[in-house]
Amino acid sequence: MRTDNMNNDNGKILMATLAGIGAGIAAGILLAPKNGQANRDDLKRTLTKAGDDINTTLKGWTENLKSKMGKNAHQDDDQLVMHGSWEDVKRQLSQNYAELTEEDLSYQQGSENELLSRLQARLNKTKDEVLKLLADLRG
Repeated sequence: MRTDNMNNDNGKILMATLAGIGAGIAAGILLAPKNGQANRDDLKRTLTKAGDDINTTLKGWTENLKSKMGKNAHQDDDQLVMHGSWEDVKRQLSQNYAELTEEDLSYQQGSENELLSRLQARLNKTKDEVLKLLADLRG
């Protein structure tokens, strides 16, 4: 029951956030003394920033909810289990993400959490996103 209330509250917060963003965009367009192209460019930048902010907020809420639900409930989801050749996965990651360095991709058995933390930081992804990416690459 508590989870339902939290989800309902989070939905209300999200809707209020989106409404506020929409009102701000509309006010900016109506009050702007610029020409049409400049307004469209500003609108595009504003919407891109708003989308990025919403994405960051949702990721934070998701991580927060998972931590509140308890680690034991999702223990299997949060574990990296390496099967097969790390060299194959490493090669694919290097090809797909040029920003990853050799140091970012260094892996030793037992240091899975360190690897996940480095990949999260370098790829700007959540732990779940990195785990899914690795699972997809391992096929």
